[in-house]
Amino acid sequence: MKKVVVKAPATIANFGPGYDTFGLCLSAPCDLVEAELSDEKGISISQKRIEKEPLKSPWRIPTDPRKNTAGVAASELLRLSGKKTGLHITLTKGISAGSGLGSSAASAVGGALAAAELLGIGDKKIILAASARGEAISSGAQHLDNVSPCLFGGFTVVIDHDELDVIKMTPPEMRIVICQPAIVIKTAKARKLIPEHVPTRISIAHSSWASGIVHGMKSGDVRLIARCLQDEIAVPARKRLIKGFDEVRQAAFDAGALSFSISGSGPAVYSLAQKNHSRIGRAMVEAFEKVGVEADFFISKPGNGAKVIRKE
Repeated sequence: MKKVVVKAPATIANFGPGYDTFGLCLSAPCDLVEAELSDEKGISISQKRIEKEPLKSPWRIPTDPRKNTAGVAASELLRLSGKKTGLHITLTKGISAGSGLGSSAASAVGGALAAAELLGIGDKKIILAASARGEAISSGAQHLDNVSPCLFGGFTVVIDHDELDVIKMTPPEMRIVICQPAIVIKTAKARKLIPEHVPTRISIAHSSWASGIVHGMKSGDVRLIARCLQDEIAVPARKRLIKGFDEVRQAAFDAGALSFSISGSGPAVYSLAQKNHSRIGRAMVEAFEKVGVEADFFISKPGNGAKVIRKE
């Protein structure tokens, strides 16, 4: 085997009250990461253009493997393997950069999983660690709430970042309406807005909501999950970066949404609903357009994580 292709999906990090802790894997959109053994030592990177580029997404990515999340992740696995070979990675970006949907994490996981497959590394914890190292290049911090659901699928809870201790749960059948405005937010910038200290009242509320979401995931109660998809730490700090946030939120609820929050660092926002999904999506798009922001929406569901889809 000299070549593999990995499909790595988008994710929603900071799912509700779980800042840096909760993550949900989506079934779509996805990045495609192709890795091939090379006679030239080290990592090289190239990118393929897709037919329909994500809304307002910068097409070019860093091709310096030291600055590319897939390159850093694959380089770490190459180092650990001790093999005297090189890898060429080709990325096809299906997830907009700076969208809040785990674009950098998908590339990191895709690069790590593809490299691991070629180098004979099967330990998921090692792959997770390499993915987190790659993600840190983009976000400025080695956190797991995007890379974990991307790698493992479903809903994940990070118990211990240092020990790479992650719990995976299978979410209930549900549909998520995601609205993506034509705004780019850098994760590193958004992380700086998070307050260092929070009042006891907010800490208690987040513990309650987090417990409700975990129970809802285990019991299949979508309405409970939606009810607990609240956040009084990251969302209030970051919503100023999303023009029209309050108007879009109100439009989503008026159209029948059960919840509304920011995906990761934003600007993507999302809602859970049990019906009228397209109507909710259109309402969010129209609300953004009323404040002068171009937007698009799509409907996704929980995904199964990154997969090797081809071997040669």
